[in-house]
Amino acid sequence: MVALDRLPSGILVAALACVISAAAAGSIAYGFGFRYAEAQGKTNQSNLAAEHAEQALAAEGANRLQLLQQVARANEAEALLLATFDRHAEEKRQLQERIPHVTTNYIPAPGAVAKPIPRCVFTAGWLRDFNTALGVPAPGPGTAVTAAEKAAWPTPGTDAELLESGVTPADILAHAQDYGVWARANLAQLNALLDLQEKD
Repeated sequence: MVALDRLPSGILVAALACVISAAAAGSIAYGFGFRYAEAQGKTNQSNLAAEHAEQALAAEGANRLQLLQQVARANEAEALLLATFDRHAEEKRQLQERIPHVTTNYIPAPGAVAKPIPRCVFTAGWLRDFNTALGVPAPGPGTAVTAAEKAAWPTPGTDAELLESGVTPADILAHAQDYGVWARANLAQLNALLDLQEKD
């Protein structure tokens, strides 16, 4: 082992200067490297944030366009549906005007003179079965019903089902008009929804 006190002082100072210089150079290099890496990381982070913002803006624009297209299609479907409802209402109005004409007189043969339609009787049982065929529910037990409602739902096989219901051909035609408008409105709505779904 070499004793430090035996070395010439110049060599000792030079060695100490070399160690200090190496330490300083390493520290400076570390600081430069750290700052460079930090700056590079901030740049990369900034670039990534800008890229994500650009992608988000593009996605927002595409979503907005798609939404506007869907709203336009829905508005168009609604306008067509409302026009269909208006057409149905006008057709019903025209049919209502014709009910008295086609339910009060008839011509028994071509060229014959018109005469009153013979009285047509619909029984309470017929009315009950007509309502049942349409899916109209009978009044439930314990339900308060009027005499007319009770008469419209006679028990099958009883004399009550053979009583006159009071329904006229005009009543049936008026009901068919209402039911037809309801059914056609449902069909128009269903078709409009299917068309919208098909376009999406």
